Amino acid sequence: MTTYHGSCYCGAVRFTAEGDLSAGTSRCNCSFCRKMRYWEMPLPDPAGLHVLSGAEALAETPLRSAADGAAPMDLHHVFCARCGTRLWTTGTIAEMGGAVAMVSVAALDDVPVEALVAAPVRTMNGAADDWFNPAPEARHL
Repeated sequence: MTTYHGSCYCGAVRFTAEGDLSAGTSRCNCSFCRKMRYWEMPLPDPAGLHVLSGAEALAETPLRSAADGAAPMDLHHVFCARCGTRLWTTGTIAEMGGAVAMVSVAALDDVPVEALVAAPVRTMNGAADDWFNPAPEARHL
């Protein structure tokens, strides 16, 4: 397990995340993630995400909850309200055992390029609400 340091573009938000890029990252083809070009690193334990500064600058976009009649999840995409940098996603996905946290790989500050290139990438077919199977096409992600 590695403690990664991350921040937003303007520097208002700083955080640490305990995870392992070599254990895998993911990309999704749902409309939201595709537009954000989101690349995430799942954290083994959501408690491994710590805001060091800038909590007052955080804002979030909720993602389709079960109340919307969509996929059975309650996720919150968190970003810096000052510069717009996408930082992480937290919430609940029952099929994944409950609480989850995924950090935007692009927001990590101290990852060598070699580690980024070597990190396995799994794609999810969120466009079809089929989160546990690969997207049929992923080159554009």
